Amino acid sequence: MAVLTLLGCSGPEEPGSQSGRGGETPEQAVEDLFALLSDGEFASAASLAVPEQSALAALAEGAAVEDVVSGIRDGDEGIATNFWTGFAQSIESFLAQGVDVVGSEAVSTEGVDFTIVEIVTGAGDIHHVATRDVDGHRVDLFATFGPALAGRLYPQIELLFETQSEDATFILSHMREQVPSLYRAVETPDLAPNVVQDLLQLIELITRIN
Repeated sequence: MAVLTLLGCSGPEEPGSQSGRGGETPEQAVEDLFALLSDGEFASAASLAVPEQSALAALAEGAAVEDVVSGIRDGDEGIATNFWTGFAQSIESFLAQGVDVVGSEAVSTEGVDFTIVEIVTGAGDIHHVATRDVDGHRVDLFATFGPALAGRLYPQIELLFETQSEDATFILSHMREQVPSLYRAVETPDLAPNVVQDLLQLIELITRIN
């Protein structure tokens, strides 16, 4: 089975959260996400990601530390919009094929509950998207796209540790909360050994410095 990766991807609203609720079910969250991406509704798609994760994932693309901190503290809808814009551009042909949800499975990793939604493209390729219930069901970026992000995140996280600034410490504390999602990513079917190693090295770094 293949795994969906970042192919070339460079109630009242509360601070630090996306506006709007997630999907009523994990399957709906995934269906809605791909429908919005296909329609170019990237700002709306932003609400279907787990809050704070888009800002943290932006580190892999070289986002400024102050922008990441702002995204975590004030809501990361802007960064999430950019994330999904780039993502949609990288899988344009994938979106054109169409995506159907064919099943889901509830799992628990490191005490955190996930639902793994299986999707199939018009070309017959099978992929998996991890979701969590966070004020509605939302896509967990690190559990789903961790294999593509880990190698690029490692040097950025290492740099934050070396700077030891207040902003760096703040970001690192929030990265520590993503460890269960990264462990979930390790369980992605058919990962190459070097990708598994990238994920485990990132987890080791994050847990060592927090």
